[in-house]
Amino acid sequence: MSTIDNSNAASSVLDQYSNTTKNAEAPKTNEMGQDEFLKLMIAELNNQNPLDPQDNGEFIAQLAQFSTVEGLDKLNNTTEGMSDGMRSSQALQASSLVGQSVIVEGNKMGLLLNKGIVSGYSELPESTTDLKLTIEDENGQLLEQFSLGNHAEGEMSVRWDGLNLMMDGEIVDLDYSKLNRQEFYVDENGEQVLDESGNPIHVPYPPGEYSFKVSGSVAGVTEEFATLMSARVDSVSLSPTGAATLNLAGGMRAGMDEIKQIVNE
Repeated sequence: MSTIDNSNAASSVLDQYSNTTKNAEAPKTNEMGQDEFLKLMIAELNNQNPLDPQDNGEFIAQLAQFSTVEGLDKLNNTTEGMSDGMRSSQALQASSLVGQSVIVEGNKMGLLLNKGIVSGYSELPESTTDLKLTIEDENGQLLEQFSLGNHAEGEMSVRWDGLNLMMDGEIVDLDYSKLNRQEFYVDENGEQVLDESGNPIHVPYPPGEYSFKVSGSVAGVTEEFATLMSARVDSVSLSPTGAATLNLAGGMRAGMDEIKQIVNE
């Protein structure tokens, strides 16, 4: 009975693999692709010793390895596609905020524009009584103080147009006669302009930077609560990785993850 010489088996496998790929375009990297992996495995099967064929378990292991390589390649492509989609979505979301006002971490001053609104945001750790809102100008001078009653634990938002006030979306009933600022509109003759009820019309505070301070009584102890202010989004910057940065009025910058609230004006 004749015997088969296996001394050059590995060389034959590599030679056959080389012949099947020599006319193909040279790979751009040193990594073995799926097609090359499959061709190498077929060449190995064609050159195996029929008297000592490849073990079934080893062959199954190679097939499993091939499936793993193919699965990882598809997973990488899927992950890259998802990442690109998420970056595009974030960029689109960020660009839609241009011209709007947002409340972000660390912003202590709010810019009131002509006929605009400035907003403040606080998180009350517990139910609070005797809640007060103090409004100061950019120099820290006290302008007005409003009593807001009681408030449950949780988020609290206030909005101010330089005259009128809202808390959590509800108009606060103010006694305008007790405001520190008592300036009224006048006509070209210097006469006060009256509303439909015959009352003089207040002039709101002018455009500028203002800050809010919120305090209240918790279990009989007066506390001051951290308050963040709104800022207008002037533009959006995108990094090479697609991360969006909001450029806010006044020079402050913030990431999308720093937004606490989007203010609808």
